[in-house]
Formats: sequence, C-alpha cells, structure tokens
Amino acid sequence: MEQHKRLETLTKLVLDLNDSDTDNSGTVINFVVNKVILDVANYTHIPVSELPEELDPTIVALCQQTIATHGLLTPQSEQTTNVASLSEGDTSVTFKSPAQVYAELAAVNTITDSYIATLNGFRKVKW
Repeated sequence: MEQHKRLETLTKLVLDLNDSDTDNSGTVINFVVNKVILDVANYTHIPVSELPEELDPTIVALCQQTIATHGLLTPQSEQTTNVASLSEGDTSVTFKSPAQVYAELAAVNTITDSYIATLNGFRKVKW
C-alpha cells in the first residue's frame, strides 16, 4: 500500500489535538488517520500518494469527527457506546473488545455529508 506523503505530520497534528492519556491513543489515532486517508482517496479517486496538501485540514477534521463520534479515546470507565451486553440481576456490563471496535470502525464510512462538498472540488471522474 502506498503511503501518504504527509502521514507523519497529519498523525502528529491529530495526536496534538487529542490530548488523551489512554494507553492505546497512538494506535487508535494511527488507525483512524490511515482509514480517513484511504476513504478520502477512494472517494476522490486520487491515489494516496498524490492527495493534495489542500485536503489536509479536511482529513484532520474527518479524523476528529470520527474519534469524537465513536468515542474512540474515551477511557473505558467512561464509555457508554461500546457496551456489548448489560444484565440487571447482579449487575453485569460487558464492553466490546478492541478487536470488535476496530472491526466496526473499519466498516464505517468516515466521509460525511458535511465534507462531501469540499471533497467534490477535488474529485476526479473515474472512467
């Protein structure tokens, strides 16, 4: 897989914007940044290595939106969205495993209506 020329810069920016003290925040952010870059490349029909610098703010914003929407950096003790099962008698709460969360995230379309107009300005027609 080809790598985005500014992947390190984008990842650092998203890390800086998310002052998280969770153990796996770097891994989560790397996954999200790579996922968003691939989604943007697929939507615009531009190879990953050729994505223009003008799309960087949009990529970062999409990363932030994905992280916030899915509560990916929320400490497990505060999570409410990753509950797999809940029992009432003798109270039992089971959270989704990190593998389940990553699998769900991999299936999510990170391109939302808010950013389609911006991305359409860069989109190439695929013949």
